[in-house]
Amino acid sequence: MADLSVELCGLTLRTPIMPGSGPNVADGTLLRAAAEGGAGALVTHTVSTLPAPALTPYREVRGGMLNNQLWSAHPVERWIDRDYGEAREAAHAAGIPLIINIGYTTAEIAALTPKVARFADALEISLHYARTSGDLMTDPATAAYAAAHQPADYLSRSPAMLVETIRMAKRLAPLPLFVKLPILGNELVAIARACEEAGADAIVAVNAFGPCMSIDIEAAEPVLTGDGMGWLSGQALKPLALRCIFDLARAVSLPIIGCGGVSRPEDAVEMLMAGASAVQVCTTALQRGPRIYGSLASGVEAWLDQRGYASVQDIVGLGVQRWRTLVAHRQSVPVLYQEEECIGCKLCERSCHYDAIYMVDKLAEFNPERCFGCGLCVTRCPTDALLMPQVTHSGVLHPLFGTSVEAGRGGAGHVVETTGRQV
Repeated sequence: MADLSVELCGLTLRTPIMPGSGPNVADGTLLRAAAEGGAGALVTHTVSTLPAPALTPYREVRGGMLNNQLWSAHPVERWIDRDYGEAREAAHAAGIPLIINIGYTTAEIAALTPKVARFADALEISLHYARTSGDLMTDPATAAYAAAHQPADYLSRSPAMLVETIRMAKRLAPLPLFVKLPILGNELVAIARACEEAGADAIVAVNAFGPCMSIDIEAAEPVLTGDGMGWLSGQALKPLALRCIFDLARAVSLPIIGCGGVSRPEDAVEMLMAGASAVQVCTTALQRGPRIYGSLASGVEAWLDQRGYASVQDIVGLGVQRWRTLVAHRQSVPVLYQEEECIGCKLCERSCHYDAIYMVDKLAEFNPERCFGCGLCVTRCPTDALLMPQVTHSGVLHPLFGTSVEAGRGGAGHVVETTGRQV
């Protein structure tokens, strides 16, 4: 059985799967459930100096979820009196670390760090995209929030302020310090490098994306209360999160904790291959309960065992390593066609805009001269009858066998490996 344990900033995680900060870990009881459900570490809901305003917390949308629960609705005093202690006991019983998440301004982190550090094995500072003054929620329930939090105060608005805050937090608490970044576009790498230079110990990538919106077309109103806007999480976020992890893995030497869109073991494997050392899960835990952490970990273990990997560490950054051997796809490289796998579903024929595939007697016929190598048919094929060759510096490789194939050829019996075997 593959070794799932992860060494992270001096902490030992029993698996690479842990909660992401959110309503899934809204109090001590839910954190205990996460530990009992197999989480490799515990991460608390973000706490600030004021409880979050009462809004419509979250609504499912196609491919994900919108939420406007900005941080914990419980006051920090309750967390200190009750929830952190319960979470600490649960983490100790499970033999896993407890990571306490706090936010969002320099002043708030200065006030919170000394109060919460005694419960924590590590701290996580959460950055979020700061709304402009014109976006701030103005309904009565959030008036106090709007008055106390000006956009310029948010750490995501000022790299210099972020650096100052990281250094301050490290002085106040001699604990590993993680920084959770939002999706920042081109400036993401620069912010991560600033975190590294300031003394951060790890990067968590990424926070929910937003603000976003959804409209109830029957009621003709936003599905969320407040200003109607919220943050997008769930499966729709995964491609964005993977890109961020991949960019960060090539830019900083800090460990990266992936977060955003993990719903299957394969999603976690993708994040690990993109360069993450561990993975956080939030939306899927809201949808499927706290046992999802152990279920995902078991799935990752099975995946590793089936492919002969000895440990999680064997695949961390593997996608980055392989990427370095790939070359740009600058010419047509026809897909490989394995006729024996074809079930005649016609999905490839409908998807091919180059008329390179057509059905004859319920089997696909493949014209390599017309194939552009776009790969759309490959993603549509349910049986892997169509496979995309891997273009590398050493030639064109078969995606299953890793052996060289003759570039520019296609069709059953027409793409030939250099060994002479027909595929």
